[in-house]
Amino acid sequence: MQYKLIIPDEVIEVIKRFKESGFEAYIVGGAVRDALLNRENYDFDISTSALPHEIQKVFPEAVPYGHFGTFLYLIKEIKIEITPFRDDAPGRKPSYTFGGSLEDDLSRRDFTINSIAYDPLEEKIIDPYGGIEDIKNKIIRCTGSSKRIWEDPLRALRAVRFMAQLNFAIEPSTLYALKAKAKLLDTISKERIRDEFSKILLSNYSYEGLVMLLLTGLLDHIIPELLEGIGVEHYNKPYDVLEHNIIMSKYLDKKLYLQLAGILHDIGKPFCAEKKEYGLDFPNHHEISAKIAEEVLKRLKYDSKTIKKAVFLIKNHMFIFYPQDDLYKARKLISRVGWDNIYDLIEIRKADRLASGFTEAVGPGLANLINKIRILEQENLDYTVKDLAVTGEDLIKELNLKPGPLLGKILKELLEEILKDPSLNKKEILLEIAKNKLKLAKEEF
Repeated sequence: MQYKLIIPDEVIEVIKRFKESGFEAYIVGGAVRDALLNRENYDFDISTSALPHEIQKVFPEAVPYGHFGTFLYLIKEIKIEITPFRDDAPGRKPSYTFGGSLEDDLSRRDFTINSIAYDPLEEKIIDPYGGIEDIKNKIIRCTGSSKRIWEDPLRALRAVRFMAQLNFAIEPSTLYALKAKAKLLDTISKERIRDEFSKILLSNYSYEGLVMLLLTGLLDHIIPELLEGIGVEHYNKPYDVLEHNIIMSKYLDKKLYLQLAGILHDIGKPFCAEKKEYGLDFPNHHEISAKIAEEVLKRLKYDSKTIKKAVFLIKNHMFIFYPQDDLYKARKLISRVGWDNIYDLIEIRKADRLASGFTEAVGPGLANLINKIRILEQENLDYTVKDLAVTGEDLIKELNLKPGPLLGKILKELLEEILKDPSLNKKEILLEIAKNKLKLAKEEF
């Protein structure tokens, strides 16, 4: 089958070097799929008849990479993984052997859309399992049999991930396989689950992917706490707590910490729900949600930076800012949450409204805050003690103070003064204010 796919010259050169050395070599898997879909790709897999020691001879600059006799070859911005043909029989724990044919190699891959090979020198496609037809029809189908998924249960998440990335449908028997043995996901390491789950969240159709995880029962083996929100009325809005959480993914930027904060921001609501005359209330749910979210993200082995950021956003997403609030209140808010978080919190608040059934993302209070922030950006201050025109050392020297609680108290009070009026942030003025505050403090004592 003749096809002219757009492949980088550097990748074609790798194929050429193998062929000149007497070996077969093909581009395989996702790189072929993406080329057929005209999707940009900087990661390429090459499958070759060369054995590991022969690969090393043809490409001495390539380095061993992971298992299965794979070598990694980096050139410019392109990552190329070179792996020998494998003829091992599929299974949960196959013994990997080399020296098979291309057809053997393609037969053991997960989905038909990934079981395609391409020879760029001859412009030839090898497609024994109908992958091109499934790409045309936007179908995700197991290669050979639906049992293929459970040879490695992570493939269940990969099926959902491809669905969310490509906006494809999952073929019925493949879909059934996802649901029939979802519990086998418990045999997979948390790190592998985390990586696939993150890719789903960062996909263009992440909401649809999350719904698929729910309907197949896979979500119960990733974040079972989310399922507690099924049927829990959400402030008389059209969605229950679970759908409210996952629908947030539609409205947030594709930043991992932001997506995680979005789907977990109200995860604590079912655990603190109180029935009132007007419906359910969820006192302190942001604190409870932050605590549960931290447990979930640690369990899934997310890095500490991502956990800290997501948990902070969840804990502070219920900030209050009224339509009548002034610049002082805006400075106070930024002083508490920081400039590096205020924009993300605004995005979460906007998504929260849309995911609650509101037609407009920005309410009166949030509109006021956004306008105030535009003004405060010109002040070029972080609104922390570090912004003060005086330091603790200045107060120690000028006021004969000693390090301790009183010094910290006066610095905080000086910060409060410049939050009200930044024009007071001059050393002489602040020293005078500090003297008065020290005098009052001594009188109180």
